Amino acid sequence: MQPQQSSNTLTRTSHLVPVEHLEVWTAKPFAEVVRRLEAETGIFDAAAIQARIQAKAPPSTVIEAIAAMAGRSGFMRFAALDHGAILRLQGRSAEAVRYLIGHPLTASRVTSLRIGSGFYAPLSLLVAADERGGTRLEYDRPSTLLSQFDDPGVGQVSRELDEKFAALVDAVAGVVENVS
Repeated sequence: MQPQQSSNTLTRTSHLVPVEHLEVWTAKPFAEVVRRLEAETGIFDAAAIQARIQAKAPPSTVIEAIAAMAGRSGFMRFAALDHGAILRLQGRSAEAVRYLIGHPLTASRVTSLRIGSGFYAPLSLLVAADERGGTRLEYDRPSTLLSQFDDPGVGQVSRELDEKFAALVDAVAGVVENVS
């Protein structure tokens, strides 16, 4: 890291982060993969949590409500961004959705150690129809995203995320083949 200071005491640091990007291909059709992903993950309901907080519910009940939103995989969906929509408007046939997936209580374990790790929560998973008729799932390995923080606690949580996220992808893809 090379800090650079200007005359107004602004400090800026920069460093490169090696990231391992994974692509998993399955012969399963896009709609089936999406259905399976949504069956494995819960939905984070920010409005419900905000209402509990505004009602001054005890923190333990708010935390319990958050935990209850997780699906079988232990994850929940925060957003589904239709990346194929603009392509379809341009006349191209495209099915691609970027999901933001995570768990606030897991995120709090790393952000309590290094607040900058919050930049990587929730995680992104791109699900896209493939020209071969199957579906492609793409994501960045969490431990490589979070390795930049050089913190043993963050490292432990990120390795747990590696395993849980890979298990989620395997569950929704079924029999998979790694794409290089």
